[in-house]
Amino acid sequence: MKFILKFLPVFLATILPLASCTEDPEDAMGTIVGFVTQAPAGTEPISGVTVSILSTGQSTTTGSNGAFTFINMQPGSYSLQFSKAGYNTNSRTVTVVAGNENQCDVQMSKVNEEAEIVINPSSLNFGTTQTDMSVTIKNNGNATASWSLELGNNSWLSASQVGGSIQAGRTQSITFSVDRNYLSETRTVVVNLQAFGNSYPITVSCSPRNTTSHMVIEPTSLNFGSESTHQTFTIRNTGTSTLSWNASALTANGLSLSAMQGTVSAGGSSVVVATVDRTVITGELVTTFIISDGVKDQTVTVNINKGAGTDPDDPENPGTGDDPNKMVVKNGLSAYFLFNDNFDDAMGRFDGFGFKSPEFVSGISGKAVSFSKAKESAVEIPYGLINTTSFSVSFWAKNLSDGVIYYSKCSDNNNRFTLSMKNGSLKFICSDYHNEALNHYNNDVYTFSHSTISSDEWHHIVVVSDYGLTQYGYWTSILYIDGKRCGTISEQTNNSEVGYPNAFVIGGKASYYNYALTCPNFSMDDLRIYDSRVLSADEIKEIYKARQ
Repeated sequence: MKFILKFLPVFLATILPLASCTEDPEDAMGTIVGFVTQAPAGTEPISGVTVSILSTGQSTTTGSNGAFTFINMQPGSYSLQFSKAGYNTNSRTVTVVAGNENQCDVQMSKVNEEAEIVINPSSLNFGTTQTDMSVTIKNNGNATASWSLELGNNSWLSASQVGGSIQAGRTQSITFSVDRNYLSETRTVVVNLQAFGNSYPITVSCSPRNTTSHMVIEPTSLNFGSESTHQTFTIRNTGTSTLSWNASALTANGLSLSAMQGTVSAGGSSVVVATVDRTVITGELVTTFIISDGVKDQTVTVNINKGAGTDPDDPENPGTGDDPNKMVVKNGLSAYFLFNDNFDDAMGRFDGFGFKSPEFVSGISGKAVSFSKAKESAVEIPYGLINTTSFSVSFWAKNLSDGVIYYSKCSDNNNRFTLSMKNGSLKFICSDYHNEALNHYNNDVYTFSHSTISSDEWHHIVVVSDYGLTQYGYWTSILYIDGKRCGTISEQTNNSEVGYPNAFVIGGKASYYNYALTCPNFSMDDLRIYDSRVLSADEIKEIYKARQ
């Protein structure tokens, strides 16, 4: 016992310093705390937010006061993600210091709710026999939309439902029915579907059973520019009996037609010449007249500009009368093809040529170029017009059907940036890799959702594409038709695709591996290429409205 008592002080003196050097386990760890509030004020807490630590997989949920806590965290840097339905996902990085409460407060903003309604088809023609036809409503937005249908004072027309609501991402069908007992002549009306504060028109046409003639006017817009004195339009009869037509009185002095009335045999056509006396008309003039066959009234718009001169905003680019909308959205415009009896860029930068006999026809103003499926006719511009990862292609077209519309011919003998149509829907792909038969032809990947455009009316089509709009490794492309956004597709590839194009081809025949795609019988006018920027929705509407 004396031995133990003798050495006890020495033993205690030895272990006590060791004990004092041992760190408290709680002091070796840290805590993450924070509050989630609503932007922009940051005063209203948000409950039910899922807070996740990306590196560890840990997660928690904010309480009624918006607070959250993670305890016993190793010192170091952590990335936290905050998510809740109806709010934009947010993220923050916080550094944990041992022994500390490490604050990480976040504000979250609500998602802007919008309902993007697409109606397909947007026009119905019951002809002389059909009694029921349907349209599909699709909500491409992120919020539920209530809708109502205004049929107007049309006793011959009814619908399966005239109101309802449609959730985001869902579709509904409306069946229209006609009763020809209330029709004595062909009627074409526009009924409007109202949704989320917007109006979506649906054109409905119906004829009595004994109506057999059908009038088509092309073009429906005559643009005299600043120098032209003559423009022509064609009256076609696609029916089976003789068509009689007459023109309304012309309100503009100095404007005349070669004929004010006439007849067109079944399957035939008649050309009418419009003439302007520029000694009578001063300044700029926009006017209209109507061609009627007693069943259908077709409005023809006339644009006449003042005499040729220099553009005050661009002294080095004189007005030529070829393009009355030359100044519309010219920022970033790298190539502009009007197809007025040639295939060259109107700005004098790029020359083009046609092969296999593309033809010049009446366009939306002046001439347009027409392509033949049987001939595989094409226009080639031997320059790499798409050379950046952000671009826009705008053009007018009519009579589109399945086939290739345009593509970039590339130095590695493959094609990229290809716009085509399959089963009446437009498709766009950026990459050579995704031009494979399985992806591009047999499946419906990279296909936009839009209303029917395979008609003999001109439609304005714009594809904007950008490698940087979404996460790394994806091209995002957006389609606009007649000034309205129709849909978005994303394609996984890389930004090196812009290094290959060395020519831009319209129509013709595009071959991919064991498959080939030939152009349809279609016409194109007013091709604009912006090789450095994505056009905004407002700019696209401005281009579209400039031609109306």
